[in-house]
Amino acid sequence: MPETTFTPSAYTLYHCPVCQQKLQAIENRLICEKNHSFDRHKKGYVNLLMSHHKNSKAPGDNTEMVNGRRAFLRAGHYQAFANAIVAMASQCQQSDKPLQIVDAGCGEGFYTDQLQTQIDNSIVYGFDISKPAIAAAASNKNVEWSVASSTRPPFMDNSIDLIVSVFSRVEREAFLKILAPRGYVLYAGPGDQHLEGLRHIIYDQVNDYSSDKHQDYFGEGFTLVAEQSLQVPVNLDNNTSIKQLLSMTPHAHRVSKAGWARLENTQSLSDNGDFKLYLYQKKALV
Repeated sequence: MPETTFTPSAYTLYHCPVCQQKLQAIENRLICEKNHSFDRHKKGYVNLLMSHHKNSKAPGDNTEMVNGRRAFLRAGHYQAFANAIVAMASQCQQSDKPLQIVDAGCGEGFYTDQLQTQIDNSIVYGFDISKPAIAAAASNKNVEWSVASSTRPPFMDNSIDLIVSVFSRVEREAFLKILAPRGYVLYAGPGDQHLEGLRHIIYDQVNDYSSDKHQDYFGEGFTLVAEQSLQVPVNLDNNTSIKQLLSMTPHAHRVSKAGWARLENTQSLSDNGDFKLYLYQKKALV
């Protein structure tokens, strides 16, 4: 491969997953100074997940799960939750320079889209380990999409102003590494009573959930600067929507045969989305 002349205007915030050098955008590929090259898919995303870092042949949500999630979210059931995420994220814009946002574990991009369209002067990246999810998300050409893992987020050190993690993992050390000085992590996840009605349908016995463990995801390197609880009514009038809701949760992998039978016979659901949102800031180095 011939040597490439690098121009700063073409730099991205991505680093090479092979050698960790900065990746530059050249036509339809990303390339680093050591000539490791990654082609853009025709849909616009780039795959930065190395094959030896996968935990399975096709990790993450499959196409059926992605389609169910997209249909449920686009129906507006969680729009109030999305609005709260955007409002909290907007607090991180504290200068005239563009806010560099990464949606880690972005799925099919519903919340990523909202961040990009509603926060002015922002540059938004979304990544997920699921290729079908990113393929669906990539319809928004104003977001930079990639297939990648939260354990190895493909970004330069100290480059990201805000990492958003919605019902996804918080990889504390990896996030600290890519966050800019005084950067933020917005974590949004379930409250103690999240979807209790659904859980009572699919489980013979419903175990208590404690959102107190959320703060264990963060450690000495972060300071809590904002916290919010949010209750959103979830009223569904057909079995398809109920199954779509289940497919968005980890409970989908734990349902017994008896639980599936009860679910098949459920045609309506009045439930409650119980959400917790936290905004943490990276501590300054002493």
